Amino acid sequence: MANPEERIRRTTRFYLRKVNRAAAIYGMISAGDRIAVAVSGGKDSLSLLRLLRDRRQFFLPAYEIVAVHVVYTGWEVGAPPREVLEAHFQREEVPYCFEEVDFSGEQMECFRCSWLRRKALFSAARRLGCNKLALAHNLEDIVETTLLNLLLHGRLERPEPTYPLFGGELTLIRPLVFLKAHELRRFARICGLPVYESSCPYIQIGLRGRVRAWLYEMQKTCPELYINVFRAVEKYVPVEVKPDRVERGRGNRPPR
Repeated sequence: MANPEERIRRTTRFYLRKVNRAAAIYGMISAGDRIAVAVSGGKDSLSLLRLLRDRRQFFLPAYEIVAVHVVYTGWEVGAPPREVLEAHFQREEVPYCFEEVDFSGEQMECFRCSWLRRKALFSAARRLGCNKLALAHNLEDIVETTLLNLLLHGRLERPEPTYPLFGGELTLIRPLVFLKAHELRRFARICGLPVYESSCPYIQIGLRGRVRAWLYEMQKTCPELYINVFRAVEKYVPVEVKPDRVERGRGNRPPR
């Protein structure tokens, strides 16, 4: 039986296969990149930080990472204490930054929370000289958002694995798009990551929570549900998209 360190190393290499596949298909990482990694303290973001940190030991190209944690003031969301995350970042030997967002007086709801957090992450990434911002959305998150866009806005759109912003000054990347929640939960447990669960009251009662519950039930009958929705959106091209855009997008489909 492998010792704990060897088990962590083998597990990391196994999970990096899916991260590398996403990085290769969507051109996420280039030589010399400085990547801000959004870390909330949950299993997904802590796993992402560990995977991107350790990936540099095994694979090229070379890049830098810096962890960014958004500190909420004026609203309790069950985030880990600052000293816990700070100690973790130091153990991981990763440079880090804490970015404060003041929620005092805000009428709190999901869109506003997300918007303020995203704004704080963009600001921190640009100030830290990062050209990439890595978000820890997994496959299930992507599919949930895709269905919410369809139900609420009548658009068959998903959060893209790679998305340039501000004229290309900053690019969002989602290296966990081929990993599911249970895989990341297992990875975090094996690596002993200090995971904190959010106590946000909207997680279960909001529309996203209901969509998540429906998808969970559906996948019992359709095991390939999540990846099928992901692929279907990638193949879908709106009528108003010009032919030259369709041609450029043909080679970017995930392998079966």
